[in-house]
Amino acid sequence: MKSVKIQLILFALLVFTAGMAAMAQEKKAAVPNDQAWLQKFVGKWTAKVVMTDDKKQSLTFTTQMNYSSVADGTGVYGTESADDPKLGKLRASYLLGYDPYEKKIHFYAVVNMGVCHDHDCTWKSPDHLYMEHNSMRDGKAFKEAIDIVFKDKNTIDFSETDFLAGNIIETDKGIFKKAK
Repeated sequence: MKSVKIQLILFALLVFTAGMAAMAQEKKAAVPNDQAWLQKFVGKWTAKVVMTDDKKQSLTFTTQMNYSSVADGTGVYGTESADDPKLGKLRASYLLGYDPYEKKIHFYAVVNMGVCHDHDCTWKSPDHLYMEHNSMRDGKAFKEAIDIVFKDKNTIDFSETDFLAGNIIETDKGIFKKAK
């Protein structure tokens, strides 16, 4: 009798544990595409970027980005660095993550050249991420629009346009290649 009770209890525990494991797998498998696609950033990337100001003066520099997966795959963290005689030392930290309540990606940037802000992001397709930041600078509307297009798993087409009071004040363009 005692043996039968123990066997029933063990069987119930086994069924309960298997059910919990199955539920955990279902929850893990239910990652939104917007969140999963962020993992495309993971890796080391290098690009020659052409920066053009509102006077049509251009500067070309080489930059490196290094992204890793964070928070159990729910986001990515990246650093960027460039050392150029004209530009100076660029140092940046980036955090991208999925907000399940707003159902969108946020991109937070902190850069040693006067940038510290959030961007609202939209996947236009599985390979095209659009980022936008809107704020005020010196009493004027500032907008930063960034297009990231994954041409393949080793190539990113990058384009950024900055506006102040509706006028373009800077564009940046580059093609990032992933280190193998």
